[in-house]
Amino acid sequence: KYSFQPAGSASGVSWGFKDFAQRSTLIGALQQGALIIDVQMRQTHPADSPHFVPENPLSKIILQRFMDEESADVVFEVVGAETNSTTTFFAHRFILEGCAPTLFDLCCISGADLTPILITDVKPDIFRHLLYYAYGGTVSDADLEANAKDIIDAADKYEVVGLKLKAEASFVTSTITIDNVVDSLLFADSKNCALLKEVVMDFVVENGVEVYEKVSFDDVPGHLIKDVLSAMQRKGAGKEGKKGDKYTAMK
Repeated sequence: KYSFQPAGSASGVSWGFKDFAQRSTLIGALQQGALIIDVQMRQTHPADSPHFVPENPLSKIILQRFMDEESADVVFEVVGAETNSTTTFFAHRFILEGCAPTLFDLCCISGADLTPILITDVKPDIFRHLLYYAYGGTVSDADLEANAKDIIDAADKYEVVGLKLKAEASFVTSTITIDNVVDSLLFADSKNCALLKEVVMDFVVENGVEVYEKVSFDDVPGHLIKDVLSAMQRKGAGKEGKKGDKYTAMK
């Protein structure tokens, strides 16, 4: 006999007997020239066996409609500022309505026909990231890191909130320096990026002396100067805070 224990059982191994029968024995067991092997199997732990549960295919189906010209009911033409070339993107109104409201509003203005809608304020590759994310796609970490500010700007403009937050989270991991601290602060404030703004404020507080000596705040609006003072007050209160702290000084 040839016995075995299937992989995935309690012991986690498979085994059997090598050379368990002579050739002459097997030839004698042939039935009309065929060797019939009877295999008996049983499940050792029915309760522990995995069960296949299919996933909801909707997200994959929607993503498959990305850039699908045949089913599209809206067309965008994005002009590249550097090359002055035009890239065409096909999309669907019902997806834009829920995932990119400002782009959907442009569709409403253009009417129900397929007259191309011109986009001149976003680079074609950034617009592709924007549209792909709206269809449920994922923008790679490398692309987020390399194009964080452009993606934040486009996502903020066309209300793709989730992508904006992902790009902001990627941007704050980049190095904030004395040379770019003011630009980063102004950018965070203009795009309403609370996390980035907080990271910049922490940098200013932790490097107060160097910032004071090397950075000019002449072009920084007054409300941001107030935020800087608030951040400095938090540091003065200590990590554990002190009795009587003002809620207005909280992050």
